Amino acid sequence: MQFITTSGGDEVAVMDAREALIMEGALSLYVMKNPDSNVAIDALRDFSQLNEAREARMDDTAESACG
Repeated sequence: MQFITTSGGDEVAVMDAREALIMEGALSLYVMKNPDSNVAIDALRDFSQLNEAREARMDDTAESACG
């Protein structure tokens, strides 16, 4: 995982697909064990949405490359 600081001072974590899947799995397990943790549930929801968007972009790129 790499961290990049934007010009606005925010920090962004950049990870490859394997790390994203591991992170989503870890958050899922944490939420299952701690279902009352609103922060964990929100993080899992956001992370899952980002991962789905990444997968959709990959699919679109693959379809564009195939013509």
